Amino acid sequence: MATDKPRSFHAKVCVMMAATVLLLSACSSEAKRVVLFSVPHVANVRTHTNVGRALTALGHEAYVCIPQFMLDEKMVNVDGVSVVPYGDYLGNVEELFFGKSIEKIWNRESVGVSHMINFFQAMKEMVRKILGDEALESRLRSLEPDLFVITNFPPFKNFVILPYKLDVPFVYMSPFNDLPSQRVPFSPSATACPISASFSNEGMTLVDRLKTAVCNVMILIMDQLVLDDSMVSEFAPQRPQISVEAIQMKAELYIVESDHVLDFAKPELPSMKLIGCTAPIPAKPLKEPFKSFVDSAPRGVAVVTFGSSVVNLPPDVSDKMASAFLQQDLHVVWRVNLSSPDPVKILTSKWVPQNDILGHPNTKLFISHCGANGQYESVYHGVPMLCLPLVGDQFYNAQRSKSKGFGLTGSIMDLTDKELADLMRKITQNETFRSNVKKASELFRLLYKVPAESAALWIDHVMEYGGTYMRSAGQLMPMYQFLMLDVLGVVSLSCLLALLVVFGLLRCCFRLGRKICGRKQSSRKSKKD
Repeated sequence: MATDKPRSFHAKVCVMMAATVLLLSACSSEAKRVVLFSVPHVANVRTHTNVGRALTALGHEAYVCIPQFMLDEKMVNVDGVSVVPYGDYLGNVEELFFGKSIEKIWNRESVGVSHMINFFQAMKEMVRKILGDEALESRLRSLEPDLFVITNFPPFKNFVILPYKLDVPFVYMSPFNDLPSQRVPFSPSATACPISASFSNEGMTLVDRLKTAVCNVMILIMDQLVLDDSMVSEFAPQRPQISVEAIQMKAELYIVESDHVLDFAKPELPSMKLIGCTAPIPAKPLKEPFKSFVDSAPRGVAVVTFGSSVVNLPPDVSDKMASAFLQQDLHVVWRVNLSSPDPVKILTSKWVPQNDILGHPNTKLFISHCGANGQYESVYHGVPMLCLPLVGDQFYNAQRSKSKGFGLTGSIMDLTDKELADLMRKITQNETFRSNVKKASELFRLLYKVPAESAALWIDHVMEYGGTYMRSAGQLMPMYQFLMLDVLGVVSLSCLLALLVVFGLLRCCFRLGRKICGRKQSSRKSKKD
């Protein structure tokens, strides 16, 4: 026993010395400059500012590029980061791109392939304008950044030319889990497609698998069509002329705002880091008028919002929703540009503290268009969802919520007020939905902790060590090699040659056989004669 104490004391001293060395090495690490440049969409820019703040907390200098219209309208919290404004020539991108889609939906017009092609073309031209912004380029050059953090949103992919032009390494960070571009081997029929609502973990029919496979193949084709190699020579003529696809393959890391708690499980590579979502945070105390309204709701509260871009609803839609809300025992907090039909029961406002209300114990239901950030906030706080998707990835988000048992889905354009009211009651009166989402909330908090900090730590890691050691061989190949088109071509050609050889041998054998048989028959005839 006497000899154990000195050993124990020696072990403690060693631990303390090791901790001190680690602390000193962390404090003495060189601060780096990181430029975060997202697609000019509010939700994505907010993610980049959240991660920027986490990088600042690690001692780095974070510069977030934010479109001028977001700064003018104070759409983004820029506390704790340095802002690089740009794009006064872009106008309000939210209204320009997403407003048109919503307008088509309200007019009951289909958002078809032609609209998507026009959208992609418009985004491509927007990227061209940003890459041609000499003032922005001069500002970024003057910063001498150590790393870029950019997005791999499909129509925005040509933007990777900017860090290539400035000869700065980059990391991708996006909610879009782009398996083909990340060179992740996957089964097209057994992996959820991010723009399809036909996937489920169980019970998929042949038709469902076929739809999923076609969707994934379409993304693969679209990924190739959107890349414009001519923009490399146009905007980076002084750099080696390689393809945009080859530039993409230089990414140090892929940070994906996704997880396996809410999203469908998908294959991963070491260079992919799933962080969950940076939007949900612990709820803050509510302020008036929301505090008294939510606190005093006898049966609980439903939060209703279609996001920051959709606060003006057509009269037929708003009337239908108001009628459905008045049929409920729940009180309703509704983000809409509309006077409340019943201020006692329905609180309307053009802005609501969504995350904080979802974190209130009186909140029983979340009704939304099923944007990714709001969906993650709902899961984080354990609130069942009624998903009413409008456009884009919202249908996929709604499907994963329904498939996981977190709520139900519907079409706000097709539902009647009674049907909408019935869906709300089914969710709030069935404890299964709340139980499922509560379990998911526990898993998410356990596994993903603080997502913005996780992203910042991985960014810090690749600035220190690089990301080469995490890349697979497939990430160094062009797409035709990754898809084994060259291998399949050689195998097909070899099989064809083998078949030709076999066919030739059989033909020779057949001819030889005929000659031998002919000789035998002639000899028999001569003997008979």
